[in-house]
Amino acid sequence: MKYVSLILLPLLLLPSYPLQAQNDFVIDLSLLIPEARVFYLGDINPTGAANARNYFQLRMENNSGIDRQARINFRVVSNSQEIVTARSNYFTLFADPGQYLFTNNQLNLGSAFIKEPTNRVKISDYRIDLDVIDNLTYQVGSTGKLPAGIYQFLVELEFNPLDPAAPADVSDQYQEDNTLIISNPTTIELIFPGSPVNSGDLTRLSTTLPYFVWQSDAGLFNLYVYRKYESESIDDVLSRDPILFLEKYPNQVFQYPSSTEPLFFMTKGGTYPARSVGPVRLIEPGNIYYWFVEARIQTASGEVLLPSDVYQFEVVDRGSGTPDSDLILSYLRQILRERYDEYLQELQGYSPSGNIVLNGNSVDVEALAELLQKLMSGKVTIENVLIEK
Repeated sequence: MKYVSLILLPLLLLPSYPLQAQNDFVIDLSLLIPEARVFYLGDINPTGAANARNYFQLRMENNSGIDRQARINFRVVSNSQEIVTARSNYFTLFADPGQYLFTNNQLNLGSAFIKEPTNRVKISDYRIDLDVIDNLTYQVGSTGKLPAGIYQFLVELEFNPLDPAAPADVSDQYQEDNTLIISNPTTIELIFPGSPVNSGDLTRLSTTLPYFVWQSDAGLFNLYVYRKYESESIDDVLSRDPILFLEKYPNQVFQYPSSTEPLFFMTKGGTYPARSVGPVRLIEPGNIYYWFVEARIQTASGEVLLPSDVYQFEVVDRGSGTPDSDLILSYLRQILRERYDEYLQELQGYSPSGNIVLNGNSVDVEALAELLQKLMSGKVTIENVLIEK
């Protein structure tokens, strides 16, 4: 019997793309601060504010080979409703050179020129209609900020209708970078370790490597840890350099390091390098420490820092207890809330061993932090709590 080997040689098929002609006209708005979570309505048209921050860049192209008269239509849309409209004057969009870049400041102040000093482009005639969305007038009027929501910044190139050969109006075809998701972060709450300075409570920890935990609706943070010396006031403590300063930290849980080496972190998107600034000093038993966190909130006007309260704690002999027990109890208090005392009474003096089992799997304390954040944001809920004895 003869055996025949069949060898299949794959045919490499390269994807075919239709040949596309270069667009005759292009208008493209790109937001320069896509990470902004706060936006003041006045930043859209800061009249006369020559030093206002640029929040978008506008690109226009004329590849048709023919000069055309056009103007820019500008809109801000939320929930399919226009809350801001504006338009520029008519100007000549020259075909040579065919590409032009301007910022919102240049367009608002009339300092955008195309080829000739007399061919100025200025966006004006701003009209704001806050009544199209329920309670928008009240929310903006009380804070000056756009309320939480999704906002699109849209542009259109409208050609002069008096030109009998005018082409069809052109919209922005690249809208991926036109959207802001506004959340208006307003809260930052320290969870562990310690209690507010001057509260009369002084939490004692039995570890020199504590976890620092806080809760906030912001995304980036500065963390400060200070050592307190005898007879120092809170102003005295905070006037000195911290023993640890983390800048642009992207999480809400941090374990104190065991070495004095510099620290480096990256955000999930790799956008901001987070790091320790200045020397890192170790936490030592027998000392009292202060700490607080600043939420870093991006706005179109610049960055805003939202500070937390200042907390204090004392580190005692590191061999006197389970390092994570106080932290686990703190998490349970946050998770169980008003029913915490009820469940702890059932456990009759329960003290955590440091071993955590979540959904049948052994996890570390950071998993509890993630669960707490999901609870606080409403992504998950606790349906039932079962005490096993």
